Amino acid sequence: MLTFGGILSTREALVNMVIVLVIVLAMVGYVLHLPEVRFEKVNLLLKYQYDYMAEYYKPRWLSRSDIDGYFSSHFVTGVPWISYNKSYCAATCLQMIAYKYGVRKPIEYFNFIMGFTYGAYLGVFDSEVIFIPGGDPFMGYVNASRILGFEYHLLVTNDRELFIDACRYFVSKDIPVILPVNASRLYHAGYFSPHFELLVGYDDKFYFYEPVQSNCVFEFGERGYGFPIDLVVKAVEDMSAGFSQPWRYALIYFTKTREPVEDLKLALVTNGRLQVGWNITWGGQAMYLGSNAFKVLAEYVEKGRVDVESIIWSINLALVSRHDNAEFLRRQFPDNSLVLEAADCLDEAGKLYGKIIDISMDGITPEDRAEIARLLSEAAEYEKEAGLLMINACS
Repeated sequence: MLTFGGILSTREALVNMVIVLVIVLAMVGYVLHLPEVRFEKVNLLLKYQYDYMAEYYKPRWLSRSDIDGYFSSHFVTGVPWISYNKSYCAATCLQMIAYKYGVRKPIEYFNFIMGFTYGAYLGVFDSEVIFIPGGDPFMGYVNASRILGFEYHLLVTNDRELFIDACRYFVSKDIPVILPVNASRLYHAGYFSPHFELLVGYDDKFYFYEPVQSNCVFEFGERGYGFPIDLVVKAVEDMSAGFSQPWRYALIYFTKTREPVEDLKLALVTNGRLQVGWNITWGGQAMYLGSNAFKVLAEYVEKGRVDVESIIWSINLALVSRHDNAEFLRRQFPDNSLVLEAADCLDEAGKLYGKIIDISMDGITPEDRAEIARLLSEAAEYEKEAGLLMINACS
């Protein structure tokens, strides 16, 4: 079973506990253990982090009045089980939900409207270099809902029983629910593995359509994988703790309110900006986004500041996603010459990532390290050029 982060080493996976938040916040918080904590009650150090989540993630605290009775067992209808052998868990969950509401698009479309596989992030925390070639899935859900014509709901609570009841209630209303989980808790691995699962049924267990596994799936009428409810609850709690979120439990669902937006130019510009990137500095710290992340990574590799083996998983994700992104852009914007040039740049970057993986197969010599640094630096230029072309294509 392949899950997001599932092939990472223990050290790498622990570092990735902070990826999503630091992409935007550049801060590391702590886990709150109070029975009910609202944003206005946290200390000043964390205020920016929680203000960001309140404004952009748009969470709403669950109450008992939000739910009613539910059946003892129910399985959502009209949702296909879709899975890929690629680490596109968040986007695949959205793809399955969208299918129920009549939006039948390829996975690359959902990566695009979420910005899930565009841009990159690099930062250093506790002397560990964190690199990921993609974006924030929580913000991706918010952005994608506007294009899809969906209403997005992020419901949060610190009440364990309320969380369980809410999951059952929404599924009983034939609404599939996305749960952010630590996949390693579900699959009994030894490291933290951020992941998204689609909850489609319950009885004395919770049933998931797993979006990432070695065999690709597209099937209707399946029950999915059943997990003990206590185990699922703990996996959700792990995820909140790992990302220092001010709640213990979270669930996401969507309802359709209108037809999808056909014009994707705004998303093209947004993803172009993610590709180009920018730098953020505060105090003695810095983080690098988009093409700058690849450029700085090249410098770190050349200086021996980062262990090449520790970033190979991320380089492989960049390889796969850049080729997929390029193919999508060609299909979606076949008559826009600038977008087609951008697609070529992404493909060229992908080829360079493939060379890096080939070089690293049999160990890394000093000469290999120098060559990998050169390839990353060259790839950074292609990443940036792709972004500029995407932006200019809509000017």
